[in-house]
Amino acid sequence: MRRMPVGLVIAAIIAGVLVLGGVILYIAGSSAGTASFGWFAYQPISGAAFFPSSLVVLTPLTATGAAIAIAGLIGFGVIAGFIVGRRHPTGR
Repeated sequence: MRRMPVGLVIAAIIAGVLVLGGVILYIAGSSAGTASFGWFAYQPISGAAFFPSSLVVLTPLTATGAAIAIAGLIGFGVIAGFIVGRRHPTGR
């Protein structure tokens, strides 16, 4: 079995840190709870018939966490594509 180049190992570690950090930021930002504004302030819908208890607002922290995690996943995809697509020596 051939050894992986050091550059690919370092890139995989960086991509893993990006994914892990992005997920942590996303979870930290999503614990803010539900929004205190929305459709329930509209008078015809303000009764008990409609109350959006699960309204999710994308905060800047969750958006940043998602973007960082996606960048890490793209990095993993590039590394996997490079490993699968590289040429093997002909003298096997």
